[in-house]
Amino acid sequence: FFFAQLRPRTLPKADAAARCGMSALAEAEAACAPYGNEPSRCGFELSRSLLLAVRESRAHRPDLVLKFGQYLLRSHAGRLGAEVWAMYEQVYIALLHYGRRPRAAGSGAEEPSEEMRLASEYYSLLAARFPDSMRVKRLEGMMWEAKGEYDMAMADYDEILEEEPNNLAALKRQVALLRARGKPAEAAKRLAAHLEVVGSDADGWLQLCDLYLSQAQYQRAKFCMEELLLLNPMAYIHHLRYAEILLTLGGIDKGGNADLVRTARKYFAHSLDLKPRGNLRALYGLLLCCAAAPKGQKTAAEVEELGACAQKKLLEEYGEAKATSMLDTVKAMSTALLS
Repeated sequence: FFFAQLRPRTLPKADAAARCGMSALAEAEAACAPYGNEPSRCGFELSRSLLLAVRESRAHRPDLVLKFGQYLLRSHAGRLGAEVWAMYEQVYIALLHYGRRPRAAGSGAEEPSEEMRLASEYYSLLAARFPDSMRVKRLEGMMWEAKGEYDMAMADYDEILEEEPNNLAALKRQVALLRARGKPAEAAKRLAAHLEVVGSDADGWLQLCDLYLSQAQYQRAKFCMEELLLLNPMAYIHHLRYAEILLTLGGIDKGGNADLVRTARKYFAHSLDLKPRGNLRALYGLLLCCAAAPKGQKTAAEVEELGACAQKKLLEEYGEAKATSMLDTVKAMSTALLS
């Protein structure tokens, strides 16, 4: 019953601006397609619109940023005006993404890549223009990360947080760095301290939940999901993950915990109410809850009916997806669970 270890493939995007940005990004990419996605053919306005859409949607597209951003900085830096500094920052982060990649065999181990050399140049320009900026200090920490100098990066983030204790960007860089270094307990401690102050940070609660799950601290992960349900009660994925944690807790107790399993069943069902189609995890969760339900109770007939309904819906989902090779397997498995 360790469904709680699964990470969701997608998360609900409650931020309307981000959704609009994604739409604008798709439109900008479509506009660039007739020109072969060649920046010099797309020109200034189209290239600028594309990178603005990437920035506003918070999409991770270093390929587009590097290709179109370098063109703009090389050929149209003067036309960008004050926006040139945001462009330097955007291209700088994309350069770090490519600069941290392993070098080709035969290259010198100490020789910095071309991307890292250019990133250092852009950082110098930003630091000279904004010498006391904590945002630029964070960019320096990201460069240390890309170079593998994690202690130097942590020192930069600590310095930022001393000046600005609620600097969310620096805190999240620290948490990501601690996770990457195999220190989930320390990462969870720092994130929990932040959430005591900023309890409305949904991304923070999600990260903290994942940290607790990675350490099998299911009760604490359960609390995180309860906070997320309060923040966004219409997100089907929150109900689903909460149900998975409850089912995990109900399964690992000695002899099982019927109350937790019953509650998990309700949340799986509510997740299906919010997302009736393509919600296979909730259907499988319902099957497991029905299989784990104690036999011989007054509600046994209802549980049996619910299990049969979940099985039917599962088979319909696979049938509509034309996954015919899976139908017999799913049918045999679900029948065995419910027998």
